[in-house]
Amino acid sequence: MKLLSESALRRILTPAMAVESSARAFMALSRGEMIAPVRSEILRPDGLGVVFAMPGYLPGRVFGVKVIATRATASTAMVLLFDTETLAPLGLLAADYLTDWRTGGGIAAATRLLARSDARVHVVIGAGRLAGPCARLVASVRPIARTLIVGRTAARAADLAASLRAAGLDCDAVDDPRVVAEADIVTTVTSSTTPVFPGSALRPGVHVNLGGAFRPDTRETDDDLARRGLFWCDSEAACRARAGDLVMPLASGALNPAHVVGEIGAALAGTLRGRQDASEITVFKSLGNAAQDICLAEDALALPDSRGQVFDPQG
Repeated sequence: MKLLSESALRRILTPAMAVESSARAFMALSRGEMIAPVRSEILRPDGLGVVFAMPGYLPGRVFGVKVIATRATASTAMVLLFDTETLAPLGLLAADYLTDWRTGGGIAAATRLLARSDARVHVVIGAGRLAGPCARLVASVRPIARTLIVGRTAARAADLAASLRAAGLDCDAVDDPRVVAEADIVTTVTSSTTPVFPGSALRPGVHVNLGGAFRPDTRETDDDLARRGLFWCDSEAACRARAGDLVMPLASGALNPAHVVGEIGAALAGTLRGRQDASEITVFKSLGNAAQDICLAEDALALPDSRGQVFDPQG
């Protein structure tokens, strides 16, 4: 069994791997090839965080579980992977960086399908750990000429913008979420429990990625976007049960159930429609799914240069 550290994963994961692995995971999930039950959650009694257990089973290949815990602004995660036939443990992977890149990879895979091919301005709302990977990976699938960061604090947004400029992006920090009026793509990766930008400000043809709120009573978008947008989900069952960005406007009537198109995996596989008109406002809700973790962990372990420490549980 391989043990892969954070530093090992930082060395071997690439943007293309993150995007393609998530696309494969989404398609397997929508085809019924990946069994990924809705994750179990334990809320901390102090109200400052949550523990998730996220299992997944890919018949004939691998099964495993990701355990992730959050506390305030900190998190930790691990993925344990097994062979489905021999039941041999294949790897234990540190999964903080893996989680960041599978989330960004999933958002980029959806963006590659749903955003207009000429999208050039990307507004990222949120300046935490997911914002950088999302900015970089979206720029790997669309000709992004300008990235704008809207953060809760000006200093944090400025720091992120500086690091993205060092990575080769034309990036600036701004302090007004109404800058979404200039966007071709909007990505939200916040811890906010209430909407973070005005949906009425969006131009026709924009693509929106919602990557933050993950509970039925929290949301990053408002009823204006719910009324204007067409929604694709990573897992429709999970999003209808847990994603406040769908649960709340569906309950109020602001979101027409017919405007929840379905799963992004089916659209990627060509069995469900994607964008059909340049003026459509398309929305991808990323709740996060074990299928992405399992597929990216499997891909990482298969790399010839994944030189992790080898542990023999029978030895």
